[in-house]
Amino acid sequence: MVRLEYDNPPTFIEVGKLKKRKIYLGYNAIYAGIHYSVRQRIVSELKTFLYTKEFKAISLIEEPVRVRLIYHRNLKNWDLDNKVGLWAKCFLDLAKGQIFQDDNVRYVKELVYSYVEGDDKLVIEVEVI
Repeated sequence: MVRLEYDNPPTFIEVGKLKKRKIYLGYNAIYAGIHYSVRQRIVSELKTFLYTKEFKAISLIEEPVRVRLIYHRNLKNWDLDNKVGLWAKCFLDLAKGQIFQDDNVRYVKELVYSYVEGDDKLVIEVEVI
């Protein structure tokens, strides 16, 4: 099993040159019809955050895997799929060819999102089993 822990991941990005505005990270931002360059920036920033030295040190796993993303947060009213889904997509795309051959169903047999009520610090754990 591979386990990665990401402390204090970003929850928003600021866009705009003259008038700054915050875009909160989640699928809702993508569905809102944002400009493609903002979408590319969101994905790029998330992948950069995920690509740690621990991530780079993982050897390719040949057999099919299960991936679990565990979101630790002290909030009571939010949508798990909205927040974790975007992180999952970016993680799977980044892990393709590095941790497993591909992110299709031949290599990733299961994808699970979990929520654990935590303290005030946001933490995302990723387990590859």
